[in-house]
Amino acid sequence: NNRFLVYINLHKLSFAKISGLEATMEKEIYTEGGDSFSPHVFRNPDSQLNVMRLERGLQKDKKAIRNMKPGTYIPSISIFVLDDKGRPVYEYFTKGAYVTKWEAGSLDAETGNVMVEVFEIEYCGMSKTKL
Repeated sequence: NNRFLVYINLHKLSFAKISGLEATMEKEIYTEGGDSFSPHVFRNPDSQLNVMRLERGLQKDKKAIRNMKPGTYIPSISIFVLDDKGRPVYEYFTKGAYVTKWEAGSLDAETGNVMVEVFEIEYCGMSKTKL
């Protein structure tokens, strides 16, 4: 029941399924001597990478998809979630990501299944904006 648009480096691309959208905060906790009721929390720079999976049926390639090979740097990814009238409601945005894996589904002549290709993209930090 979700409709969404995906822009990778300002190129609009189609995907059937996206998973792994998340934002986390790395932290260190310190307590002062004699004050154990209110620890201090300090944010650390992000050092863990998150993995986003983009899935789509195999289709005629656009140049932007052909260039998405493992090791490819992606300056920006924007995912817009749309309401029932096609208006953007939320934007998920990340910058500085890398394609780390590409895989294709199995080929089986006996079934009528669509061949699915999956891109795994590692990124550090994502923001969500209400539009």
